[in-house]
Amino acid sequence: MRKLLVINADDFGYSVVRNKGMVECFRDGAISGVTMMVNGVAAEDGARRAKEVGMPTGMHLNITEGNPVGKMCTTLTDDKGHFLGNFGFTEALVNGTINLKEVECEMQSQLDLFETLMGQKPSHVDGHQHAHLLPGVCKIFGSVMKENGVRSTRCPYEDLEPGHVYSWAADAVKDLDSFFKTVVEQAAQAKIVMKENNIWATDKFVGLQTMGSDMTIERLQRQITRAFSSAENDVITCELMVHPGYKTGLEGGCGDGPDDFSRSPEREHEMSVLRGKDMLEFYCSQRIEVVSFEQCCNINA
Repeated sequence: MRKLLVINADDFGYSVVRNKGMVECFRDGAISGVTMMVNGVAAEDGARRAKEVGMPTGMHLNITEGNPVGKMCTTLTDDKGHFLGNFGFTEALVNGTINLKEVECEMQSQLDLFETLMGQKPSHVDGHQHAHLLPGVCKIFGSVMKENGVRSTRCPYEDLEPGHVYSWAADAVKDLDSFFKTVVEQAAQAKIVMKENNIWATDKFVGLQTMGSDMTIERLQRQITRAFSSAENDVITCELMVHPGYKTGLEGGCGDGPDDFSRSPEREHEMSVLRGKDMLEFYCSQRIEVVSFEQCCNINA
């Protein structure tokens, strides 16, 4: 069985030091690519760095944090012009106050800005805080991505480990187990929509239960092994979602300043684990090939 692992780092462009850390990870073989927030304050810096080292770069669609890129965003923003936040956006979507045409326009605006920054449209796009999976948003996402030639996306249908004890929880998410189960359920439905639009996603996914200080060598290796061992095909693909980088100072974010997680040691902890020889030797011993999304798409074409 051939095992292909995409190690994708989210939030590229969030800050200069985040960009710097991700490039170091890429050079060390600790990640295989990144997804860029084009509304991040360091998106231009990120684009330059990615081009210099030939780092595979997709887009991290962001409709929940910071400032929008497009102009048609009345229902997507608050009175300060900032996005509504993950839970604020979800609540507004459920209440029917989100104009989905504005969502479509913002998606296209971010794709256009990515093309300006990188010189080409992204072949891979995923969603910040998994907002691309939300009912109503998902169908628009699939359609817009197909129109723009996007080949792959993220569907985080992770086989969650039962009884997992989390070392962190955002103030807005007291029950992470329940939240992640919802994400997995939405991902299963999203995969159907993506297939209808000829957009590919990996067979397996790891990352919901290994963020920040929850990322330990033992847990990471166990969950990656579990993902590959539960499959039966000759070629198995898996995405590992990670968030490495040096901790952000006062300058960072997406227009409304950096959040607490970005300014904590959690990001640097992930860098340390991913770059350590234990993980690099693990991939070799398990005959796991660390590849980009583009390579996976070509193999599975």
